[in-house]
Amino acid sequence: MTAHVTTERRGRVLVVTLDDPAHLNCYDGGGLKAIGAAWAALDADADLRVGVLTGAGGDFCAGADVAAVAAGGFSDPPYPEIAEGLAAKPTIAAIEGRCLGGGVMIATGCDLRIGGASAVFGLPESRWNYPAQWLGALGRQLATAHAMELALLGDERLPASRLAEMGWLNRVVDDGNAFDFAIGWAERVAALAPGALRRFKELLRAAGHLSPSDALALGHRHSMELMGMADTMEGGRAFAEHRPPRFEDR
Repeated sequence: MTAHVTTERRGRVLVVTLDDPAHLNCYDGGGLKAIGAAWAALDADADLRVGVLTGAGGDFCAGADVAAVAAGGFSDPPYPEIAEGLAAKPTIAAIEGRCLGGGVMIATGCDLRIGGASAVFGLPESRWNYPAQWLGALGRQLATAHAMELALLGDERLPASRLAEMGWLNRVVDDGNAFDFAIGWAERVAALAPGALRRFKELLRAAGHLSPSDALALGHRHSMELMGMADTMEGGRAFAEHRPPRFEDR
């Protein structure tokens, strides 16, 4: 079983949907590769500015397909890199229902996360002696005690409110509204300067493993690149003329 992953363009937003609700949008190795391919397509398309990841049928993703694992469906590498933010452009996860195990891994790879009020989260890997080699990415996003709470309490499902307290969910919204809220944010992000957003994302992602001096050096390099862009001139003109800027990512 390979999780169905569909894509849809909404203006400058690419919507990526885990679309196998009969299996709680679980995945095997091919399903993870399909998500990675969607993020590569987002970056390759100059007309797209931001991605939204969601799940069909009321659940985000209940993790790996256990039957596929038992049958050798992960004989290829299980692609934990998906947790590291593969897209250079901004991405937003819209989470309803179950977000368990590898579902948390996939959402960790997004930059912003919106949760429905009744969404539940957990890492049950320790119940089955399954690996979670991607946890370093989660550990950089959360305080160590919070990451340990998720990783070591494998038999517990935490509510969206707790993930918001940890700082992992950016917003908790009424059930059924996570996707619309994420689309609203995506449309706002799509109107901003794409060159600046990519560099801000790169710097923030890198800051967790760079020394302060190296992080500042990367920020200086980004500053020089931005100041040489036509979009920076356009931003200044738009400000002076009291109009929305028309960014072309150049």
